[in-house]
Amino acid sequence: MKKLEWFTNALFNSYAQVFFSNNKWFGLILLLLTFVDFYVGLYGFVAVSTALLTGYFIGLNEYNIRQGYYGFNSLLVGVGLAIHFQPSPLLLFLIVISGVFTLFISLAFEGVLGKYGLPFLSMPFITVFLLLSLASRQFMALGLSERGIYVFNDLYFWGGNILVNMYEWWNQVQFPPSLKTYFLSLGAIFFQQNVFAGVFAAIGLLIYSRIGFTLSLLGFYIAYVFYLVLGVPFTEISYSYIGFNFILTAIALGGFFIIPNKSSFASLLVLIPMLVVLSISIQEIFNLFYLPVHSLPFNLAVLTFLYGLKFRVDNRIGLSTIFWQQNSPEKNLYHHVNFMERFGKSSATPIYLPFFGKWTVTQGHNGSYTHKDEWRHAWDFEIKDEEGKTYKDEGDFLSDYYCYDKNILAPADGTVEEVVNEIEDNPIGIRNLEKNWGNTIIIKHADFLYSKLCHLKKGSIIPKRGDRVKKGDIIARLGNSGNSPYPHLHFQLQATPYIGSKTIDYPISDVWMLYKGKDSLLSVANPPEEALVTSLAPHTSLKKAFSFVIGEQLKFKTKEGQEIIWNVKRDYFLNRFLECEATGAKAYFKLDEAMLHFTHFEGSRKSLLYRFYLAAYKISFGYTSGLELSDSFPINIVYHPSKIFLQDLIAPFYRYLKAEYRLRYPENGKGLFFKPLELKGEVIKSSFGRTTKTSSFEFIIDNSGIKRFQFQSTHSNSEASWIEAL
Repeated sequence: MKKLEWFTNALFNSYAQVFFSNNKWFGLILLLLTFVDFYVGLYGFVAVSTALLTGYFIGLNEYNIRQGYYGFNSLLVGVGLAIHFQPSPLLLFLIVISGVFTLFISLAFEGVLGKYGLPFLSMPFITVFLLLSLASRQFMALGLSERGIYVFNDLYFWGGNILVNMYEWWNQVQFPPSLKTYFLSLGAIFFQQNVFAGVFAAIGLLIYSRIGFTLSLLGFYIAYVFYLVLGVPFTEISYSYIGFNFILTAIALGGFFIIPNKSSFASLLVLIPMLVVLSISIQEIFNLFYLPVHSLPFNLAVLTFLYGLKFRVDNRIGLSTIFWQQNSPEKNLYHHVNFMERFGKSSATPIYLPFFGKWTVTQGHNGSYTHKDEWRHAWDFEIKDEEGKTYKDEGDFLSDYYCYDKNILAPADGTVEEVVNEIEDNPIGIRNLEKNWGNTIIIKHADFLYSKLCHLKKGSIIPKRGDRVKKGDIIARLGNSGNSPYPHLHFQLQATPYIGSKTIDYPISDVWMLYKGKDSLLSVANPPEEALVTSLAPHTSLKKAFSFVIGEQLKFKTKEGQEIIWNVKRDYFLNRFLECEATGAKAYFKLDEAMLHFTHFEGSRKSLLYRFYLAAYKISFGYTSGLELSDSFPINIVYHPSKIFLQDLIAPFYRYLKAEYRLRYPENGKGLFFKPLELKGEVIKSSFGRTTKTSSFEFIIDNSGIKRFQFQSTHSNSEASWIEAL
């Protein structure tokens, strides 16, 4: 039976996926909703179970099966057939066959639409249901359903008089006509034509997603008003049969496939009226053949819009598509905002500072002298002393300048594209305007990404054109050639391999920067003029402690003597994570040469791995005395769901909750050489700028790695959680 443990999650997720969710409790609510009509619930269950088991036994991707991607279309086919035909062994057999058929149609749509990065939505259901609707006209042995009069019997069977009375009460409540139609439209998604089912679905939707619930109302009422403005004949029955198209489209394009924000909400003011016109026109065509429209308008609208967005060259209107789908508008929003704050300027090819030690930016982007127009995205670097001077003595000779003749490094791996190495250095105060760039090396790092380093010393460039260089290789020494009255390094990134190419706005990675008296360590940065910058040299013990290797096991013991084992793994999508053997919790991370970032957490928040995720959220392997790192968490990862219910409702427009990370490194003389290195920090929760809760943590690092980790909530009387290395 252990082999089929996946089935329960896959079953509930199949129901929840109708609303783009993988919340098992929401799935359970929707499963129960289908049993308002017992046979609809039963045959829907049979259809989805058939699809899931078939997918499992033919060896489909188990993750997709667990998520319900291969089950929800078969579910819709099953409930659709059950509502139209009388229960019988023949209908049961047809539903089993239809469940398998729908699964393979789903795979076909996945293959075709997946090539364009598009979801297959409920297109398999529409395809199979329309085919069965046409074919069933010849199924003489199947009788049309007349079970509407038996709804009370089914309800009594499941919940006795309480459920029957509740059903009667909901259907007798004098809702405003539009709200009643909203509930009927929600129920119609599962072919349930009663207010009770719609209210049940609305409650489940509200529990699952506050943004999704808000979008469902917005999409419905935009369409409702537009119907009235157009003067289209309106009845509850006719509208509710297609009304759910507007609800599903609003959720899909307002917050599920697109990050929910002001722009996504505003776009519905245009998209939903277009969908109304599309729905009416399709309905007119399908009426000629006595076929139901069902969710076809929703599918066409969403797929067309998402496909159209792929042709954009920028995102000026702020409609951002999902890059890591978490099956919740709230989670998608919080994760996206946090990711853009932390890594929004990151690139697939990191570029690093091309020198040792601390240098000052003497001219930055849009500089005061030469960094103008097409060449505005560039930096000039020099070395200054404590008095802010770039030279010793009177500065009359090249050798007086601190940066002159210093080693210049390759800023990243690449291939040398161009070298100029024969231009004489200028005397101080003299420019060579004929050879503007002076001695120069251009390195290709990726397609449309080249670095150019200029004003180098004559004959000092080591690699030749076509040579491969590695990040940190010494490639030249700094001189004073070209348009350079004083020794300085000109550094720029460009999209083409030519001397004189225009610059591109591309960040530098892993930069320690002191600017206006404040120091910071940034994953990516565009250092401004007068900023002091350097690439920190990794501390051996820190890098050993936090450079997790795939296949490695981290073993600790708790204060109670319990052994904790975390395994370093990589998933199907090459994401790296720590997994706790005892709890199954997973902490995903991003690792480069100089820094560790944790990016996501899944599992129990009671696990020690969760506390470790919070504490090691951002670790630099190099540091300066007293360095403090800061970062921010996605609030849904730190706050309990009950604490962010109201925040969820307004999150697309305003976020008043915050969760911040602080990490402090030791001052000079502490944690050096044979002494253990102590890192301390806090996780700070705040509301409207006021701190509401603080948790503190501490790492003790020695030559063997993490010696001890401790985590304590300062607003709690509980003892600190701690683990020690085995």
